[in-house]
Amino acid sequence: MTYNVKGMPWPAAWNREASLRQIGERLAAMRAEGRQPAIAVLQEAFTPDAKAIGRLAGYAYHVEGPYLREEPGEVADAGGSWLTGETGGSAVDSGLVILSDYPVTRVSRAAFPTGACAGYDCLASKGVVMVTVEVPGIGPVDIATTHLNSRAAAGVDYQRTHRAYRRQVQFLHAFVEAQRSSAHPLILAGDFNLGKRPVRLRAFNAAFPHARNSLAELRRSSPAGPAHSSDADMITEKARDFQLLFDGKDSAFTPLAAEIPFGTEEDGAMLSDHLGYTIRYRLARRTPAT
Repeated sequence: MTYNVKGMPWPAAWNREASLRQIGERLAAMRAEGRQPAIAVLQEAFTPDAKAIGRLAGYAYHVEGPYLREEPGEVADAGGSWLTGETGGSAVDSGLVILSDYPVTRVSRAAFPTGACAGYDCLASKGVVMVTVEVPGIGPVDIATTHLNSRAAAGVDYQRTHRAYRRQVQFLHAFVEAQRSSAHPLILAGDFNLGKRPVRLRAFNAAFPHARNSLAELRRSSPAGPAHSSDADMITEKARDFQLLFDGKDSAFTPLAAEIPFGTEEDGAMLSDHLGYTIRYRLARRTPAT
């Protein structure tokens, strides 16, 4: 599951304690029914209440992303604003969390480097965290999560946010290539803040030309079900939250089913300003070429 939980500190958000507790309690209820996501990646889990989600939900492994980004140096863009955080070190950590029922055997993390952020996003140590988990009966699988620079919410001109976004996806690609094992399949999930913006699409597709969008694959292969719900339509339209697949040298992912445990509530409200969705996968060995 990937979910931006909006666990931001005041004044960016307020009165979030009850909703964050509900997220953890719902995951715990799903666990009691045997249908919890075995792995969950969270974004904007900045506050103690947000970081407590994994404990409430009963996950055995809790891995956080990078904590601090160094202060800008000579490579930072000229004209950075102190008011938006561009000219100082990060004020909070990355807000990234990976929760797992499977044993975590390796962890690597990195904040986006100096100059690869724009506006208010620079107040957080946004970046990437990757783990290797040992899946029983299957073997090692790599899981990574990230949160890329926002656009309008960054509070600076779009030229700056586009430039930061391009630098971030380039860094993300280099990190993934350096840290993953080519033998392991990889799921890269999170809040990519992509949207229907050609500049960002070009930058992202240039960095990850072979990424497979698991929800999009399900929507093509399944004529009905949760992958075609109004909540799934919203996830697809906003184009922010993705689960991207990269097959291993000897194995390939097949998305089997989608579920949206954190969608629109019965009263029309949401527990966050994003939707949290789960994809269940089959991982099969590749047939050797003849």
